[in-house]
Amino acid sequence: MTKEARTSTEEKLLLAARRLFCRAGIHATGITRILEEAGVARGSLYAHYGSKENLLKAVFDTEANMWFHWFDLDLPHLKCSPRERILALFDLLEKWFAKEDFFGCVFINAVAEHEKDSRWVKDVAGAYRDQIIDRLRTLVGESGATDPDMVTQKLGLLIEGAIVTAMVTQNSQAAYIARLAAEDVLRCTECVSPENGPTSSAAAAALEST
Repeated sequence: MTKEARTSTEEKLLLAARRLFCRAGIHATGITRILEEAGVARGSLYAHYGSKENLLKAVFDTEANMWFHWFDLDLPHLKCSPRERILALFDLLEKWFAKEDFFGCVFINAVAEHEKDSRWVKDVAGAYRDQIIDRLRTLVGESGATDPDMVTQKLGLLIEGAIVTAMVTQNSQAAYIARLAAEDVLRCTECVSPENGPTSSAAAAALEST
């Protein structure tokens, strides 16, 4: 089997697993269903991942990498202020919510589905969430917020609330509403000067080209 074929098979398994885990649930999704969705042989899953648990961890990795790409590549490249980059994050969320395969955040879904004694799921999801929040806190600090930790917590709640709302309603407008609330949060914490209006047209225009 060529390297390209292996990569293609792994990608099919990852995409199928993520769709099914978010749409039908992790517990309700068996290996056979994943293989049918991916259209690959049973041996492929064990060859690449070894188990359903390892496949779930790989799905976690993929989801986290999407967020890391936003914070480490997409947002830093925008030619705008840190405050506008924060607001641009909600524009990225709106694009994500509008995709046909959006069924929520795999971290939120996994933690909500598993029992309290399923420590490894909470530990892995929590560790990734901490890394994402740390990146958000850095961006908030660059914006000049007077209380970066509190602002980060508020924005984190808006982000997670928007994700859950978009999942339940299947409406990407949740990101826009959360963005408006984020503007209020930033304004109240003196991140925004009177002349630095509430919109981020430069960020929005740049994101359209991504």
